[in-house]
Amino acid sequence: QYGQPPFPPPPPARNKNKLIAMVAIGAVVVIGGGVAAAVLLGGGDSGGGQAMKLVTPQTLDGGTYTLNADTERLKAQGKSVQGSMPKGATSVLGQYQRADSPQSLLSFSGAYGSIGDPAKVKDGMFKGFERGAMGANVTQKRQKFTPDGSGGPTIECEVVKLSGLYAPACVWAEKSDAAMVLAVDQKSLSEDSVDINAFAKTVASIYKDTRKPA
Repeated sequence: QYGQPPFPPPPPARNKNKLIAMVAIGAVVVIGGGVAAAVLLGGGDSGGGQAMKLVTPQTLDGGTYTLNADTERLKAQGKSVQGSMPKGATSVLGQYQRADSPQSLLSFSGAYGSIGDPAKVKDGMFKGFERGAMGANVTQKRQKFTPDGSGGPTIECEVVKLSGLYAPACVWAEKSDAAMVLAVDQKSLSEDSVDINAFAKTVASIYKDTRKPA
């Protein structure tokens, strides 16, 4: 942990990869726990729409990110939230590495099933960071984005500070599935280094990559 100074010095080079990995894997669990709470909070049914499931493909966003660890591998490492899921809901976790930057990781945490009120689900997923989990501090409040227009998903994003790094976190929630995506990059040492608009577009692409008919 870096402590309180707003712009702390970066860690030694040998520790950077470990720091990024720790933040990213911790985020998987925090986000996943938020998803579980959100699922429990929502309740209800799928509203008659097409049932969807979440998957963790080998690549995301046209090859921008490559899978490092899927749900089963993370579970083997002791990182799982399935036990806290209500009956009928399945959690999906994944950690990805940016192809052009080994020090940039992406955490994907979601759930599918009959998850109820999407607005409540979104609130539940953001609460972990808003309550300071992992020492997080929300530095840019939630905004709504529709990168693909009215025919695409509505995505909500915020910027959080984790262990001295600034990271964009975006959520979508539908009647049968919900997920949060967070990107951690060792170069993101200031809020200005995060382009939340661009990341919302990336998440709209990830939305298409990870949702499949159940």
